Amino acid sequence: MLRVGVGHSTATSTSRAVEEATGAAMAGAGIKQADLALAFFTANHIDQGKELTSGLSRMAQTDRTVGCSSVGILTIEGEVEKGSGLAVMVLSSDSLKATPFLFHPIRNREQEVGKAIATTMRSESDDNSHLILLPDPYTGRPASIINQVEEEFGPVPVLGAGCSEDGSHGKTFQFYGDRITDNGIAGLVLNGSLESSIDITQGCQPVGRPMVITKAQGNFILEIDNRPSIEVFTSTIKGPLLEDIRRALSVVFIGLPSDPEENNVGPGHYVVRNIIGLDSEKGILAVSDQVHEGESMIFTLREGQRAREDLDQMLQRQKESLGKKKPALGLYFNCCARGSSLYGLSGIDTAYIRRALGDFPLIGMFGNFELGPVGGGNQLLAYTGVLALFTERQH
Repeated sequence: MLRVGVGHSTATSTSRAVEEATGAAMAGAGIKQADLALAFFTANHIDQGKELTSGLSRMAQTDRTVGCSSVGILTIEGEVEKGSGLAVMVLSSDSLKATPFLFHPIRNREQEVGKAIATTMRSESDDNSHLILLPDPYTGRPASIINQVEEEFGPVPVLGAGCSEDGSHGKTFQFYGDRITDNGIAGLVLNGSLESSIDITQGCQPVGRPMVITKAQGNFILEIDNRPSIEVFTSTIKGPLLEDIRRALSVVFIGLPSDPEENNVGPGHYVVRNIIGLDSEKGILAVSDQVHEGESMIFTLREGQRAREDLDQMLQRQKESLGKKKPALGLYFNCCARGSSLYGLSGIDTAYIRRALGDFPLIGMFGNFELGPVGGGNQLLAYTGVLALFTERQH
């Protein structure tokens, strides 16, 4: 039997926050000892990291505790984007196994770390494994780590987000048990009698029609549909945005195929990448990823109402996938550029989730980037919400 509980606290005192959040989670699960505790905490708790980790272990009655810092936390009760926040999920099960880990340092050690994670998976996993990763975005290359894991272990769904903070520390933090560090990657292997339904919602929606990159070099788009890329950009993004290019680049992005072999940028098949520069004289765009001649692309716009509609559509897909089953637990990794900065109001994502799926144990964080399976492979995502719902497998 699987027992899961989630609690949160907005207390500024770390000891009080741990007591409130973990106490509520344990009560919700109806247990006195947890097999695992997962926690996300805001930057104000970082300086009291040892107090947080020791208190969490004591309250949950386990040293199998894992988590990271975040600019904001969320549960089914709502979201905390600014101020103090701590979210805790505890679970106990005889049919589900959760194996936490922490590897440090990760800078320039992506191959070695990927192999170590794969070794952990081989010793603990079955054919129904999921890998949750919480990497430091400032020091490591998560895509390289994931590629190495898959090379060593084989295909596995990867979920997670880049750890984050509010800028007050200039670094993010990861922990496992009583070890808390920066320049690391925390996570867990989740396997057992669980079925998952994983989907994403995009904060950036298509503008105009799909196009083809007809001339490219590295991360420079020189021509789109045989026209200078700047010319296509200005003809697609019309109106007031063109009067302020800096503002335009904060809301207009490129959509590239999530699966290069399919070369499709239709709904649910593209990943968003930033436009990091433009040269009007040469007529080129620079983007935050490698591009290739013949690759499909689409311009996308970060806009609240369109994002709400996409979120609603994603939740309807999730609801249909679940059928009559209720989620036993949920993980939601939300981009730090969503939330109130996208909608103008806080708590929209979790309100929509609760309206569509009801009350269930959900924990999440606002990440520097998101990780999720899209288009047949695991992707590093931006401006995206990744929702993973787990139900107990029917025997």
